[in-house]
Amino acid sequence: MDAVFKNLGSFISGIVGLLMSLLGLGIVAEVLLGAGSPFTVIDNITGLVAQFAGGGFVGLVALLVVLSFMKK
Repeated sequence: MDAVFKNLGSFISGIVGLLMSLLGLGIVAEVLLGAGSPFTVIDNITGLVAQFAGGGFVGLVALLVVLSFMKK
C-alpha cells in the first residue's frame, strides 16, 4: 500500500512539474509575441491574484495556502 501512495505522489509531482513548466513557457510566449498573442497567461494570473485580493484578509490567507501547496 505504501508503494501505491508513493507512486501516486510521484505521478502527481510529475504532473505539477509539467504544468509549471508549461505555465512558464506560456508566459515567455506571451511576452515574446506581444499584444497579438493568442495566449493570455499573464492576464489570467493577474485576474486570479485580483480575485484573491478582493477577498480581503481571507483572500490573502487563501493565496498563501495555494502558494504553500505549489512550493511542495
